[in-house]
Amino acid sequence: MHEAYQTTSIIDKLPYTIESLAAYGNKLIVGARNGYALVYRVDSKGGSIYEVSLEQACKTFSKKPVTQLEPVEGLDILLSLSDGNVGVHELGSLKIMPKATESIGATKGAASAFAADVQVLKTLDNNKQWALKLCISAKKSVYLYYWKNSSEMFTEMSVKIPLQDIAKQLCWCKSSICVGFKREYYMIDIDSGEKKELFPIGRNLDPLITKVGEESLTLNRDNISIVINHEGQPTQKHGITWSESPSAMLYRAPYLIGILPRFIEIRTIEPRHMIQTLPLDRPRILSHTRDGALYVASLNCVWRLTSLSVKMQITELIGNKEFELALLLSESNRSENLESSFKGAEQQLNSIKNLHAFELFSQKRFADSMSKFADLPTDPSHVIGLYSDLLPWEFRARIQYPREVEEFRGCDRENALGALIDYLTVKRAEFSKLDKNEKEIHTEPLIEGSKTMRSRRQLSQIIDTTLLKCYLEINDALVAPLLRLKDNFCHIEESETVLRANGKLDELIILYETKQLHEKALNLLLQQSQSTNAPSSLRGVERTVDYLQKLDRTQSRIIFNYSVWVMKADPEKGLSIFTDELLEKEQRLAVEKVVSFLQNLENGNKLVLQYLKHVVMEWQEANSEYHDQLVNSYREEITPMLAEYISSLPEGQSPAPAGSEGGELGDLRAQLLHFLDVSKLYRADRLIRHFPYEYFHEERAVLLGRCGHHKQALFIYVHILQRMEMAEEYCRQYYKKDEPGDCDVYVHLLSYYLRPMDSLLDARQLYSPNYDLRDTQQNHAAALKILKQHAGKVDSRKVLDLIPDDFPLSHLLPYLESIIEKGEIQKRENLVLRNLLHSEKLTIERSRIMCERVKFVVTEKSTCFVCQNKISTSSFVRHSQNSLAHLSCLDSKVMDVG
Repeated sequence: MHEAYQTTSIIDKLPYTIESLAAYGNKLIVGARNGYALVYRVDSKGGSIYEVSLEQACKTFSKKPVTQLEPVEGLDILLSLSDGNVGVHELGSLKIMPKATESIGATKGAASAFAADVQVLKTLDNNKQWALKLCISAKKSVYLYYWKNSSEMFTEMSVKIPLQDIAKQLCWCKSSICVGFKREYYMIDIDSGEKKELFPIGRNLDPLITKVGEESLTLNRDNISIVINHEGQPTQKHGITWSESPSAMLYRAPYLIGILPRFIEIRTIEPRHMIQTLPLDRPRILSHTRDGALYVASLNCVWRLTSLSVKMQITELIGNKEFELALLLSESNRSENLESSFKGAEQQLNSIKNLHAFELFSQKRFADSMSKFADLPTDPSHVIGLYSDLLPWEFRARIQYPREVEEFRGCDRENALGALIDYLTVKRAEFSKLDKNEKEIHTEPLIEGSKTMRSRRQLSQIIDTTLLKCYLEINDALVAPLLRLKDNFCHIEESETVLRANGKLDELIILYETKQLHEKALNLLLQQSQSTNAPSSLRGVERTVDYLQKLDRTQSRIIFNYSVWVMKADPEKGLSIFTDELLEKEQRLAVEKVVSFLQNLENGNKLVLQYLKHVVMEWQEANSEYHDQLVNSYREEITPMLAEYISSLPEGQSPAPAGSEGGELGDLRAQLLHFLDVSKLYRADRLIRHFPYEYFHEERAVLLGRCGHHKQALFIYVHILQRMEMAEEYCRQYYKKDEPGDCDVYVHLLSYYLRPMDSLLDARQLYSPNYDLRDTQQNHAAALKILKQHAGKVDSRKVLDLIPDDFPLSHLLPYLESIIEKGEIQKRENLVLRNLLHSEKLTIERSRIMCERVKFVVTEKSTCFVCQNKISTSSFVRHSQNSLAHLSCLDSKVMDVG
């Protein structure tokens, strides 16, 4: 408890019985039981001293007790209730306003209660405008009115609302009216007319409704006040319990003031605290002005309640560690004094909240403490400093606290760190939402006088580094995710120290990677890869390979430098640094640079070959240079193996066909031949000069074919390799009827079969000047097979020129019959085609003649039926109904053309 108000007697032993009170400004209006209305002027002389003078005594105010008074100073009127009548008076003179009173005459003689809802609005030009709504209970109905300024009278808002009983008290709450009957409370929505039963009033003789702010009410049930909203829903889990049932109540933020039989009791709603009791002699009535002056009346006396200095109250509450009440009082005072310095009030609030949060921390209520700190602009380093070992000693020594901070151990320590993690996470998210150009952040000290940190970068470093330390202590699984964040601000040196101290080398590498300290990370990986004490995840080359794969092409120097030891240790895995499938095209290193790097390594050509295979086959690179390099790499790798293979053969034994030699040589030659067949991008004319005549016969044949040198290619198949089936397959592959160079491949093959010596002389000049001309026999059988199977693909005249003089003509009979038969078939097909074309010509001629039979005249007046302009000398078409149109107009209109 603390002292919030003092009482001062201002009217003592009034000769009249007081029935009602009303106050506004420095005026107090007393309504007496005999119908008098007394107006007093109350002037403050400082502290709790007041000068009171009677300004007016209106003995004709009413003939009956004045039971209710309500001044509306902005409209300069006074509402009164006496003898069942609601009267409207001039506020200064108390004279009745006949026209205004008559406007609510429907309730005359039957009114039991009224409630006024006064709103002070601001106009566009920042002036005040008063709005008044009035509800009056008369018999078993509620009448609704609003004040019309222009006519100075009330106007009915809507039809009356019927009630089940006579209302004893009314109170507005937004667009609803709370009605207190003899036994229960109801809430009425004036827009819909819907009535909602709330709860009974209990053992009380009368209902008691008190307005709390603009959106809440308290309803009394026995000695408990229940807070509800405008929909009738309770807003607090528990009600406010009084010492006895109050007879009258009034809300003056943050206090709820209740009149009990022997004293006044002052409480708060949330938190629910007993604040003060003020003993008075049988108080009955409460009233207040809009600016907060409070009056209490008994039957014959009136007291003024004087609020003690808010600053004194707050100081007392802080000293008693009643921070919630101090905050409540400070916030209420700020909301009532909006014109005062907002900044000063805000700093006072934050100061109290900081002290409250610190006290909660000292009470080991860590989660509550950090939750409150998270809502404040308190310097995060001051909050982190509550944990003595999380900040550097010299930095923490500069921070002041209300008292020495206790060090926690065991479970308390774990709970404290868990709450701190939640706080730091919230602050981190707040900082991330700030504008990137905002370099400084407004922060306030936990205790006035301590220096604060404003640099956004420094604060972010402290937050992230502290998060790292907390995770290491209570949940190390979160260390790696924190360090992987691209925007983590962990301090390098301090983070490095704590990670090494905790043996978190994996996480240290993640830190280096995030901070772009790649060489530090790779040096650590190199050290750990060969250390027997290293974690299993860091041994070998896998982790280094993964790391290098993530680097982009701008880090090529680092990639090449640290790939060397990996390539020596494990060439296959090392090669995956450059060929990883997850690499985006933009991330890949330039092929030329990788090839140059690999060539300088041990077994460089083999590595280049594997790399280029991936580039061409997997990445589908269409650069002819890469395809050429791949062919040359195959050649360079195969050449020494092929020479060794041939030299190892017994004398007189022929080499196996290319690709079937067995072992690595056979595999490589098979791969090369397959690539030469499928790739369309290598440049055969450049490559062939590098393939020696003595070896690579099959490869040279493919390359010669790509160059269009069919005669030389067939020479290899027929005379060097003596593989007739390959020669025929070659002809099938390259034969094209309409291509000058490709239409005679079968003729070239026949020339090798029928005139071998002549063909060999030509081939020696073209292919190999040193080729040994042997006595080669004619191959009539192979030639006849070609003529039989491919008769339509060879020029008959050229074939007859190749036939030797001693060739039996009977052997040519099947070929000649085939040629003649095909000639007859072609002749018949040509005849049919000619007749069809002639028939089509006749049809077209007939259509032309029919069109030309129609006669129409185009004159200077002829117009286009589309655009309505004259045809003139423009191109035109005739419509089926003999209407004409410009040819250009057909683009915008679809027509049937006749």
